[in-house]
Amino acid sequence: MNIMLILIKLLGIIIVVMGFIFLINPTAFKQYASFWQQRKRIIMGGILSLLFGVIFLLVASECKLRGVIIVFGIWAIIKGVLLFALEQEKLNAYLNWWIEKPLPVIRFFGFIILAVGILLIYSV
Repeated sequence: MNIMLILIKLLGIIIVVMGFIFLINPTAFKQYASFWQQRKRIIMGGILSLLFGVIFLLVASECKLRGVIIVFGIWAIIKGVLLFALEQEKLNAYLNWWIEKPLPVIRFFGFIILAVGILLIYSV
C-alpha cells in the first residue's frame, strides 16, 4: 500500500477517535476548539489542511470511493486557504460559536465526525 494511502487511513482513524471522544465527552470538543484560537496554531492547521488536500487529490484514483476522496481533498484545500485568508477575529468568533453550543449539539457533531472518519477509512 502506498504511503500516502496509509496517511489517509491514519487520518481517518484519528478522526474516528476524535469523533468518539467528542460523542462521549463533549467538553473535550470545547477544549479542542479553544486550542485553535491562536494564530500560529491556525497557520499550522492551514498548512496541514493544504498538505492533506493535495495528498487526497493525488491518491484519489487509487481509492475505492474516488469521488469521496476528491471531495475531501477539495474541502481540505478550501479550508486551508480560508485559514490563511480569514482574520483571526473572524476565526475566533466562529470557534466561540461552536464553544457556546449546548452539549447535545456537540455530541451530535461528534457522531457526524465519527461517521466522516469511518467513511474516509472505507473510501481508501
